[in-house]
Amino acid sequence: MSESEDGTDIFEITDFTTASEFERFVAQLEEVIHEWKLTTNSRYSYTKDLDINTAKWQELTDEITFANFPFGITFYCIKGEDSQSTSENMNTPTLQISSELSSSKEGLWAPALKELHHNKQEFPSKVHCLCRWYGLASFVVIYPKSYSISDESRINMLVSAITVASQTTSCVVPLFVQSLEPSRKFYTGCLWSPNSTTSFQMVHLNRVPEKFKNLCGLLDVFKQKLNMQRDIQTKAVVSVRLTCVLQDLERNVWSWPHEQAGFLEDGAKSTVLSLTGANCLPFGTYEDSIENLCLYAMWLNMSEDVLSDNSANSDLEPLSAPIWTTQVTMSKEVQGLLTQCLLKFANLCDSKESFGQAVGTKDEKNDNELADALEKLTDPHTQYNLPSLSRVSRVVSNTRSRLSSHPQTDSPIPLDLLNKILLHVFPDASGEQGEVDEILSEETEGLKEVFKFYKTAPVHSPLYNLAVACCLVNHSYGGLKAVAHLWHEFVLEMRYRLDNSILLPGLEKGLPNLSQGILYQKLQMLNCCIETKISRDQNVSTLHESSTDHTTDKPETSAEGEGVISHEIESVECTEADEAADEDDNEEFFDCEADSIEDNSPAPTASSDGAIALQPQGRLCLLGEQKLMNSDEFIYVPLTQEPSPMTEDMLEEHADMLTRLGTSSSGSSLRARLQSASLVSDMESFKAANPGCVLEDFVRWYSPRDFIEESVIEKNTGNTVEKGCLSKRMLVPGNMWQEAWSNAKPIPAKRQKRLFNDTKEAEKVLHLLANLTPAQVALHLLPMACQSAIGQIKKQGEDLVPSLAPSIKTLISQLERVTRNSSQSAGAYIDCIHSMHSAELVISRAKSLFLKFGCDEVSEDSEDVREFVLSLLTQEEVKVVGGARGPIGKALRNLFQKHMQSGHQNPYSSSKDKSDMGSAVFPKPVAKEYILRTVAPRPTPYSQQLPQYMRCVMNGYEYRLCGAFSEDSTFV
Repeated sequence: MSESEDGTDIFEITDFTTASEFERFVAQLEEVIHEWKLTTNSRYSYTKDLDINTAKWQELTDEITFANFPFGITFYCIKGEDSQSTSENMNTPTLQISSELSSSKEGLWAPALKELHHNKQEFPSKVHCLCRWYGLASFVVIYPKSYSISDESRINMLVSAITVASQTTSCVVPLFVQSLEPSRKFYTGCLWSPNSTTSFQMVHLNRVPEKFKNLCGLLDVFKQKLNMQRDIQTKAVVSVRLTCVLQDLERNVWSWPHEQAGFLEDGAKSTVLSLTGANCLPFGTYEDSIENLCLYAMWLNMSEDVLSDNSANSDLEPLSAPIWTTQVTMSKEVQGLLTQCLLKFANLCDSKESFGQAVGTKDEKNDNELADALEKLTDPHTQYNLPSLSRVSRVVSNTRSRLSSHPQTDSPIPLDLLNKILLHVFPDASGEQGEVDEILSEETEGLKEVFKFYKTAPVHSPLYNLAVACCLVNHSYGGLKAVAHLWHEFVLEMRYRLDNSILLPGLEKGLPNLSQGILYQKLQMLNCCIETKISRDQNVSTLHESSTDHTTDKPETSAEGEGVISHEIESVECTEADEAADEDDNEEFFDCEADSIEDNSPAPTASSDGAIALQPQGRLCLLGEQKLMNSDEFIYVPLTQEPSPMTEDMLEEHADMLTRLGTSSSGSSLRARLQSASLVSDMESFKAANPGCVLEDFVRWYSPRDFIEESVIEKNTGNTVEKGCLSKRMLVPGNMWQEAWSNAKPIPAKRQKRLFNDTKEAEKVLHLLANLTPAQVALHLLPMACQSAIGQIKKQGEDLVPSLAPSIKTLISQLERVTRNSSQSAGAYIDCIHSMHSAELVISRAKSLFLKFGCDEVSEDSEDVREFVLSLLTQEEVKVVGGARGPIGKALRNLFQKHMQSGHQNPYSSSKDKSDMGSAVFPKPVAKEYILRTVAPRPTPYSQQLPQYMRCVMNGYEYRLCGAFSEDSTFV
């Protein structure tokens, strides 16, 4: 009671019914427990045969507050088999159904107590630390968010809160509170059941107490906690695990070497080895991908009287352990040679330099002189004279010969190595192409089916080999400058082969394959040009030989025959003149010899009656038994020109040009003429082969469906004869076919203007190759480099690691999608390269383990050891069949013995006798774990028997005791 300013009394009433912060926190915790259905009415119960290592875990998370301090609450449990059957199960955890109880006294135990007493997985691998220390299949953790609790009174308050909530809600799941720093993983918990309570306690030290570092000392602590000194009949069940680690593997002399690709194998004497030495990229890792190997020696469920472990003597020797398991720790930050080589080459796609800048051939002085000279030529006020023109010639000559005169000593690729690379890219230059094909045929045949849908280039084609070579020289011989040098030599080789009519090896014959990459199509186009040039040169030489033989062997031959032969030669010479004229920008005007071709029609011959008739030319074969409409002459199939081959970009350009013509009458007419170039050529060939023919004759050969035949009865004779006429679309006025037929002249194919100008198209291809930037070249070659990498991964990993087959199949499909994408980008290929890195690491790890375990040696147990090594790659922890006395145990002993002989670690012997050579095989254990279990009454000798549990974990940096002690609460 107090007084106000006016002197009246004021009564203050404190409402003690208002909930405190502690009560609000407990209420929130109870609400979450009921929401997650963690009470006695839930489906949660113990499963004896539960496999913690392979089970899938489920987490539910919520947030609660204590006096405005946020706390996170998470429920961990193992998913049941029907956890994903309904939508309700997705929000409510479904826990395992109980099996039959092992004894009647366990019938009243909570499921968590059964897990403490019957746990098949004493030492699980990668699970939550509480599951690993206590063997619990489900539990709730309450932890502070963004801060830590170190005050003992606050920790006790939180433990009191979870105890109240557990008792109020009858929660059958243990509740834990995390305190101290999160890195220490310090938990305190409780579990309430109708007839017992369990307290989960923990001790965490930074050093190992000398008195409690063995089993004898731990048994004393355990029995003192349970007051078991006078109870001689109750014995503890003990499980022990020792951890021996094989460290510093990468420094051992027997660790596996990585594989380096080279253009010439050491000691290679034959040309074949020098050619096949560069068909693959480097593979492996710079250092050993196995960081260490852990051997776990275990004794499970032993009576405390069986094992002796004290400060004076110990029976815990790894060789005497009945159970061995092994675990391999992989190095995560290891760089792969294959992926690093590809990534370095992919980085060239971001280059802004030109090839001239890369190889250092840009001469600003000469460029300025050339610009000044050309400016004087184009200036109308400049007085031209001969010295200025000679100056232009001198500058242009210097510009053309600049790279070829570049000093060899400054070349990024040595001359010998460059020759080997070019022989690898063009194996026909060595003269042993057939021998090389036999060696590569088996490998190529196996990869054809794998890469049949790739839009790249066939395996071991020049472009494929060039991509691999560019990756290697970029990685090891100067980067961009070396790639520019190699590309320049490649373009020069293309020019040389065109000038000397030498076909490119390893390319598909025929028209460009549109299912391959655009650069491969361009090389196919160049091959088509070379083939056409070779064919034309052969025709010229044949005609000249015929002319020579005719004049020498038959001097009295008629003038008519001489005229035909000379006319053939002149027609070829005229075609060559047309070729030279087509190279000019203006194709309408060209020079040709006046007497070579005055008229494009066939040479006329005089008939017996004096009429002039055309002589048939360019006949291939008869068209069945068909005859001309207006005469009794048979119809002959003419020799025609092949259609002009086109690459993918040429087809797109042609289609775009036709689209731009529009829908007007003039545009449609021009479009029709452009599309009918091949038709007109075939009409002229048909007229030359069949003098006196009409359009109906041509249609009968060219488009039979447009010639309609019907039976007609003649009026005079009454005989039935077959007559035909053109289809309706052919009779439409202004039809393109009729117009083309009327304009076509009887000219054989060999005298026509070429549909395919091989010289012009070849120059276009070479111009394209010579003007590509380094970024464009890298982007064109990167698909083939990635293709080679996947082929190498498949070759090395398919048989070595069978479990890698699905990943390799995924890699193949991923790269296939990227190569067929219309918009090519380096980023998509970089994603594929990162995926290849995982496969490369797995294969490298497998090779390293195979080498360490001696799987290359042929023996009766080699297959068992091989399967064991493959299990190490896929499983977290692998059991050693037969323990120390099995074939795998023998391989492990040899492995540790080699390691000890190399002097990397001190030998371990738990006994005082250091002469025990059996113990010296293994190094000193880096960690020890002890598990002590028993069933004892607490708190009085007359209480019911409940499971008691304690685990000790000791290693070089911590000492941890985890205890779960149960008390009978029936009469408390």
